[in-house]
Amino acid sequence: MSSCEPEEYDVPDIDLTSVYSIGETENNDLSTINIYRDKALLTVWNKDGAVTSFETKDYSDSSDDTNYLVTVTAVEEVTVVDGEGNESLATITYGYDLVASKETGVCNVSITTTNEKGEVSTLSISGTLVEKEIYN
Repeated sequence: MSSCEPEEYDVPDIDLTSVYSIGETENNDLSTINIYRDKALLTVWNKDGAVTSFETKDYSDSSDDTNYLVTVTAVEEVTVVDGEGNESLATITYGYDLVASKETGVCNVSITTTNEKGEVSTLSISGTLVEKEIYN
C-alpha cells in the first residue's frame, strides 16, 4: 500500500518581521499602511481590501522616548504612454513623513507624491500607529 502524501513537507521561508502599522485612518481610500523596519518594503491596504507593495529607500527612524519619527521613500515604476502611443518606464516617488505619540499611538502621516513629470502633491492622513510583527 502506498500513500499520495510526501513523507516530509517543504517548510515555507516565512519569518516574522517588525513593522510600524498605521490603521484606523480617517482617509476614504486608505485603510492600513505598513512600514517595514528591517526590509525595504512598504504596503498600503485600500478600504476595498486591495494591497499595493512598494520598494523603499532612504528609511530613517529618529524616534525618541516620547515620539515615533519615521521617514521613508516608496518607489513605484509605471508605464507612461506619450501622445504618439510610445511607452516608456517612469518612476513615481512617495515620501512618507510619520509623527506619532508613543503614549497614545495617535499619528499624522504626510505623503508627498512626485510624479513622472516632477509634479508634487501632498496628502495628510491621521490614524493610529502600533508596532507589531507580521509574517512576510
